[in-house]
Amino acid sequence: MTKLYLVRHAESVANTFGIYQGQSYDTDLSDLGRKQAKALVNFFKKVDLGVIYTSPLKRAKQTALALANELGVEVRVDVNLIETNHGEWEGLSKEEIKTKYSDIYKAWLTKPSEVVFPGGEAFVETVARAEAFLNSTIFDEDSIVVTHDNIVRAFLAIILEEDIDRIWNYKIEPASVTMIGVDYLRSLNPYKVLQVNEKKHLKGLMADISVHAL
Repeated sequence: MTKLYLVRHAESVANTFGIYQGQSYDTDLSDLGRKQAKALVNFFKKVDLGVIYTSPLKRAKQTALALANELGVEVRVDVNLIETNHGEWEGLSKEEIKTKYSDIYKAWLTKPSEVVFPGGEAFVETVARAEAFLNSTIFDEDSIVVTHDNIVRAFLAIILEEDIDRIWNYKIEPASVTMIGVDYLRSLNPYKVLQVNEKKHLKGLMADISVHAL
């Protein structure tokens, strides 16, 4: 069975301030995030990898390149792995969003399938991109996919064939690893969730996600 390792990018500077980044407010990894990326290298040192797929955004690419430079693995940028376009939310703090867009924020935490971000996209478009990535990519060797919280959640909903309104049931930490098995002999759904949010490699390096804007 081929394995896919879904990696949420390491902590970014905007994460530490609770700011929504989306696609346009793209910050570097924080000091903690750079340490988390190094911890990911140790996690994957004994894994025979073929390729690293990454979102084009800075925080994901920096995480992917930290891995590639140490592991000697090719990096492929895929736009389908990009974060949700949060529109007018991007660059604003979680606290500002709660006040200025209270109704949409409440819907985002309860019925994401119905949310259209002002000036941005509908969350179902994010899910469609994640599905397009799975449908258009042939995984014939163990690979890493470095992407964003929303995309990892979307992948899980798609693979588990769950309602996307249940995405908040999962806890996806920065620099955590979610493992997916791939077996193309399974005709209907070749994907199987093996492990969610593995974080043993982050001992002493956990981010405070209660601050983050998700």
